[in-house]
Parts: sequence; C-alpha cells; structure tokens
Amino acid sequence: MSIKRKYVTTLREIENIINSNNFDNKSKIKEVLKILRKNFAKYNWIGIYLLQGDKLVLYEYDGDKETQHKIIPLDKGLCGLAAREKRIVNVSDVSLNPFYLECFPETKSELIIPIFKNGDIIGEIDIDSYKLNAFDSNDEWFITKVASIIVKLYNFI
Repeated sequence: MSIKRKYVTTLREIENIINSNNFDNKSKIKEVLKILRKNFAKYNWIGIYLLQGDKLVLYEYDGDKETQHKIIPLDKGLCGLAAREKRIVNVSDVSLNPFYLECFPETKSELIIPIFKNGDIIGEIDIDSYKLNAFDSNDEWFITKVASIIVKLYNFI
C-alpha cells in the first residue's frame, strides 16, 4: 500500500473512532494512538499532552514504556518549545538538540505537532522514534490532520 493511501485509510479509521458512540473520549484517544503505532512502525511512542496553565500534562499515551515526563513546564524540552512557539518541532537526531528531554535512551527522532482549537494551542501530539531521521513533511502533514480530528473531543476531555 502506498504511503498516501495508508494515510488516507488511517485518517478514515480515526474519524470513525472519534465519531463512534462505542467508546468514552479517553478510550477513543487511546484507540487512536494504538492505531497510529500499529499502522506506522516508526511511531514507537505517542503521547497526547494537554496545556494546563504554564505546563503540558500527559493525557494519554501508547508505547512500550511509560515516560517519566508526565508534566512538562513550557520552558523545558522540545514539547515546551513547540507549545511556546506554537509550531511543529521535527528533530531528526535528538542527541544533537540541546532542548531534548530524554524519555527513552532508544529515542533517536522526535516529532511534536501542536493541537489548536480556535487558533489557540490546547495541547500537542508527541511522537518518538527509535530511528534517526524518522519524520518528514509527510508525517508533519499527516499528524496535523490527526490533531484536527481529535480536537473535536477537546470540550469533553
């Protein structure tokens, strides 16, 4: 299957979960994260952080391990940088980035996509990969689309 087709198929699957009446909202998010990891092997750990005041708080994640960074102040790490600057952060080699907060020694690349509602940042999707140079502009586009779908649940989280 081509990568474009995989993106479109996965987006449809995510839409179906978000619009479903079969899950509560936390379970919907958990299911979305599980699908992303299943469909894209390079997405080794995926977390949703929500902005609460001057910090990001881990809402839900899917990965083999739990992160020690359940709360991230906005002045710390790549996640804090993405939230402060309200922009995508895509780091191809985290070992070379002075802002990187290590979660897992295996992590080589990280992608952070802000979640916006009415122009305001409300959280972000954080993805770690155990591969160098794992993420490109296609991943940025795709995860931005995922963020625009899951934000529909925000008022109910």
